[in-house]
Amino acid sequence: MLNYNDKEILSIVTSPLDPAEARRRITIKAETDAKARADNPLWAANDFATVNELLAYTELLGDKLYQALNTVKGLADTDFMDRLWIQSVAPNASHTTLVFFLAAADSNQELFTLVDPLSTDGHLVSSNLPTLEQITAKDGKLEFTDKEIDALIVLVKQMYAAGYGFHDINETVLQPVDGLTFQTKFDTSKPITTSQKVTAPGSLVLRLNISGTVAAYHVLDENNHDWMDLGSDRMEGDEFVWESTSIPEELVDQTLTLAVSVRSVDNVPAMDELFVIASSNAILMRETAKPGEYSLSLPNHRDLTVRVDATANTVTLAYGNPETQIIELNKQYPFLGQWLKAVLPKKPAFN
Repeated sequence: MLNYNDKEILSIVTSPLDPAEARRRITIKAETDAKARADNPLWAANDFATVNELLAYTELLGDKLYQALNTVKGLADTDFMDRLWIQSVAPNASHTTLVFFLAAADSNQELFTLVDPLSTDGHLVSSNLPTLEQITAKDGKLEFTDKEIDALIVLVKQMYAAGYGFHDINETVLQPVDGLTFQTKFDTSKPITTSQKVTAPGSLVLRLNISGTVAAYHVLDENNHDWMDLGSDRMEGDEFVWESTSIPEELVDQTLTLAVSVRSVDNVPAMDELFVIASSNAILMRETAKPGEYSLSLPNHRDLTVRVDATANTVTLAYGNPETQIIELNKQYPFLGQWLKAVLPKKPAFN
């Protein structure tokens, strides 16, 4: 229940707002009213009333989003827009959702959900949007027509313009290539080592220069027994140091080996896979001046940049057009989907 005598509410209702401005103004107004209720003893503990007010603002946002979408090129005056509708849901006094459906003669196909649209944490969750598995399948068949796919691309771009995005890369290929980040693996099967012979019990320091992030380490004797718990480790600049003050008599005349497994920008299987796939598609991949960064020169005269972060265990993509989605770039250059399918985490959308 909203007060349409309120000047701001009336202005929101009567003004043509793009999705970003609608989100901003309605969120601010909802927060202002929520604070006023929280400060009022009559309403502060009335969850039932709070839910209804939050739902009313969520419905208002849904209406303004729908209004704005009807003016967007690629959506306005289309069959897709005639069939699109938005449901407002309030699970409790703190959370609401906007669920986007595409109507058909005998069904309502749920597309995606906008979770907590009046929150700074507002984000999208896919229900039935195109996946990587679908666009890379041999038959290439999708649940949507080509016109519906084109409309979905525009619709999701409008959501991103309003600051709403997907949290999980596995959900859909209707996500921008630029900024796409996912977890990656490192080949730590070949540790770097240094060895020292123990000449007396007591103290011992082993040092090893590393380039990257330590994933694991061991201190092994000649019989492959691990003595790492006898000491402690630390980093001194680029040097990994293991130090012990309690080397026992039994290790005298033994050679101890410090073996360190390192996550490095130089041992990322995903990058090796990208090089092979890009080369087979006549795409040049070169290393830039920044460690762990690679650039692929695409025939459309735009570069696809791939950055490895060994500390965060991630790969991040960068692309010159921030709006271009995976599905769009893959249509031009199928090697992208081929590579992502090979290196992304094994989730339902990518198996």
